[in-house]
Parts: sequence; C-alpha cells; structure tokens
Amino acid sequence: MILLCLVLFSTLDMRGIWIPRWSIGEHEGIFATLDGKFNHVFLQLFALGEAYYPSNIVPVKRNDDAWLRDFLREARRRNIKVSAWINVFYAWGFAPPTRDQRHPVNLHPNWFVEDRTGQSILGLGIDEMRKQGIEGYYLAPANEQVRDHLFNIVDELLDKYDFDGIHLDYCRYPAPKYLYDVALRSKFMRDYCLDPKNLLGPGIEQRFSTWGCGDLELRWQEFVRDDLTLFIKTLRERVRQKKPSALMSVAVKADYRSARRDFFQDWPTWVNSGLVDFVCLMAYNNDIENTLTTTLEAVEYPQRIAVGLGIYRLSPSQINTQVRQVAATPFSGVIFFSYEEFRKNTTFGYVLD
Repeated sequence: MILLCLVLFSTLDMRGIWIPRWSIGEHEGIFATLDGKFNHVFLQLFALGEAYYPSNIVPVKRNDDAWLRDFLREARRRNIKVSAWINVFYAWGFAPPTRDQRHPVNLHPNWFVEDRTGQSILGLGIDEMRKQGIEGYYLAPANEQVRDHLFNIVDELLDKYDFDGIHLDYCRYPAPKYLYDVALRSKFMRDYCLDPKNLLGPGIEQRFSTWGCGDLELRWQEFVRDDLTLFIKTLRERVRQKKPSALMSVAVKADYRSARRDFFQDWPTWVNSGLVDFVCLMAYNNDIENTLTTTLEAVEYPQRIAVGLGIYRLSPSQINTQVRQVAATPFSGVIFFSYEEFRKNTTFGYVLD
C-alpha cells in the first residue's frame, strides 16, 4: 500500500497552492511553511479592483514591491513556479464602498453588468446580493473598455515582474440574470437584429413562434458563452506575445454543466481548444468522485486539468483521500485552497510526501 501511494503521488505534476492577498504580509516565511511540498504557487496580486503591487493603472493597496521581487527570486531558486493571481470581473464585495475615485465603481459605473430592466448590479444592496447568492459587484465581460482595462493590468504585471504565469479568477458572469448590459446586447443585435432583453417580451411568440423563441434564447445563451470565450482567446494571444513561456490558467466552477449554464463559463471548450494551458477546478466538496468522472467525459486533454481541493473545509485525512483519487486519474495534479489554512495546519502537507 505504501508503494502504491508513492507511485500515485509521483504522478502529480502539479502540486500547487493559492496564496491569498491577506497572507502576503507573511511573505518572508511562506517558503519555510511550504516546506518543499509544492512546485507552483498562485499569488494574489489584483483583487477587488486594487493592486497589491505599485501599479500605474489601478488603486494600490501595497506600494512596495521589494518583497515581491525577492519572493520571485527565492521561488526560482527553489524551482517553484509563480503565477500572478488576479480577480478578473469581480470588482467589489461586501465591504464599505471604496472612496478611491480611480476605482471603477466610482469612475466607470457604466462598466458593470445589468439585468433585463437596465438595473445595474451597483444598485443592489448587500442583503439583496446575499439573497441572490451573488458575492459582489461584477464588471461587464463584454464591455471593450473593461477588457482593455484588464489587458493592461496583465501587461503591467508581465512587464514589471518575471512571473511564470497569469492565473485568472472570477472569469465568469455572476448569474444568468445579469446579461443585459449595453455592450453585450449591442453585439447580439448586430448579428441577430433583435434586442435580447425582448426575448421574453409581449408579442415575441406571435412574431417568432414558440419554437423560434426557444431557439433564439438558446442562441443568446450560446452567444454569451462564446463572447466570454473570445475574451479568453484574446488575452491568451496577448500573453503569448508578451511572454511566450508564460502559462495562462483559470480557476473555474468544478461542475462544467453549471459553469456553462449558470455562469456562462465554457471551460471545457477553453481546455479542448488550447485557449488555456490549464484550468483549476474549484472542487471544494467532501466528495469529488462525480466531479472527476464528469470532467473526464467533458475534456479531450485531461492533463490540462488541475483539481483544487478545499483544505479550509476538510480534514487532512479527507484531503489525503482526495489526493489519491486525483493521482489515479490523468489530471495534472492538485492545488490546495489556501495557504492560510495550510499555515495553520501543515499536516496537510504530509499527504503530498
């Protein structure tokens, strides 16, 4: 049994860990805590519209970067890859509103997603967002100004620092309700000469028939997914031009069917088409067997899948079982969420020995 475990664990090419922004203050002790267990860290440097490095583009939460340059040098010395982890469309959460006038919630309120009535998500209070199961305020992925803003942030990170990769988080819509910003609707109207917010309007069935309305709704949903896929494709091309060796990865909803239906995140297409180097399934459940099985059915290149495990909600014994399950598949490996929980209980590291 011991030999079998060693063989299984040796197949884990990816042994990663997410390091959230609230942990980077402990940067001097991170590598000692990791104790050689990991070969890839995902370091959060852009979140809630703010940079944790001296940026010329966005509001800054941490003005020094000597620590970051030292961190990257030490990681390279230890043969550990570092990806810059950025929150993409998730721009603000439940904290009190920022007063920084450069932040998009203040400078560009027209950049945010809207519902069918034209109500911006910025109009929601915290209680209403919680009621709807939404974690915060999202930028509109189809808005070209939003895309350029995010592209510039990625360019800045790759220009200033020697990262091994760019890691995208919250690369999705918050809910099916928020698809009706002007940019996305305009794109659809150019192709179909129909405003998607009217697909459920009065007289629409008389005009297109019940079957036709159903077909148009499916086309609209596919259009939204394809447009987000185009964002991924465009960003991948920019990253390759900027630094050909840089990896691009995305944290994704683990159930690909829900990801496509509820968040318009068609990550199996990203994987199968080579638009990303790998995706990281956020499989933070007690039982991941079904997730592993359905994912294998959905992807042609399982080596482009890393499985994120939620050590914040499971015991070392449960994580040990899940690591074994992943190691028995063709997936590339595992990523622990997150460093903060690992720091509190380094016993989790023994499952990777």
